[in-house]
Amino acid sequence: MRLVRFAQRGFRNLAEGELVLAPGLTAVVGPNAAGKTNLLEALYLATGGEVRGPLADRVAFGAREAWLLVEVEAAAGRFRVETRIGPEGRRVWLNRAPVGLKELASVPGAVWLRPEDLFVVKGPPEERRRFLDALIARFSPRYRALLAAYERTLRQRNAALKEGGRAIAAWDERLAAYGAEILTFRRRVLARLAPLADELHRALALGGLDLRPVETAAPERLLEKLRERLPEELERGVTLSGPHRDDLAILLEGRDAVRFASRGEARTVALVLRLAEHRLLERHHQDAPLLLLDDVVAELDGARQRALLAYVGGLPQAVVTATEPPPGVERRVELAAGTWRVRAGA
Repeated sequence: MRLVRFAQRGFRNLAEGELVLAPGLTAVVGPNAAGKTNLLEALYLATGGEVRGPLADRVAFGAREAWLLVEVEAAAGRFRVETRIGPEGRRVWLNRAPVGLKELASVPGAVWLRPEDLFVVKGPPEERRRFLDALIARFSPRYRALLAAYERTLRQRNAALKEGGRAIAAWDERLAAYGAEILTFRRRVLARLAPLADELHRALALGGLDLRPVETAAPERLLEKLRERLPEELERGVTLSGPHRDDLAILLEGRDAVRFASRGEARTVALVLRLAEHRLLERHHQDAPLLLLDDVVAELDGARQRALLAYVGGLPQAVVTATEPPPGVERRVELAAGTWRVRAGA
């Protein structure tokens, strides 16, 4: 996929404007607080991405709404995606027809590496679950629906536990059915993601990377586990087994990255996870998403910088942000105080 044209107005800390991105690698260069991350977030949202926190916070102070427009060329055709973010939430139009976000699944969209992705590696288990769930939901509307149904059933089962477990058997069976399907999805996607992550990590860091599911119960044993732990759950008032309690083990040459990885190693792993996500989506769509890398090049040593830039430079389209121009990247967008300017000749 190639983003041909981007336009916006009313987005947080960005001046109204239009940007035409060339194929290949483009660097967005500017000092700290110039608006580089805001520009990448706008590109990500405009191509169908989802972010944490209130969307209203993305609207510029004094503006009623933020308006985003992208025109992209993809293997499936040319698409025009318009997004409005305002008091009524987020509204999206695909080729001028109103759609929900799930209708954008036909467009590869974007993969965005942001600084907070470090918490996927060094943060609590819910960060790794969120990463995996968001990735799988990009492939499967069924998975997104399963997660919602599981969360509803989990709340109802926890309420029943707090009331002494009345009629808990019905909630057990329903939760186990949804949970087993979620776990099967996770295993299937991890089986495809893990080899890609290992290959990319070896290319960038010269070491092995292993991803493994850490489950409180296997899919076929979830119902049994719920019944087995019922006395403890009644005492605590919460469900202790299921996908909502699971984790993703990240091993560097056999070492637990959550406990033992240095900050530099953790940042490299976070980068590799997004690159593996990008490659997995490319295989799914037969078309590469737009890759957005926020403030990552300066964090790497010279050898890893060169390896990363060589890799992303071979993609149909990628954007990296930096305070100084990355070596060898000729196409640059200079950003200052939320206003961008394409460098002459870029």
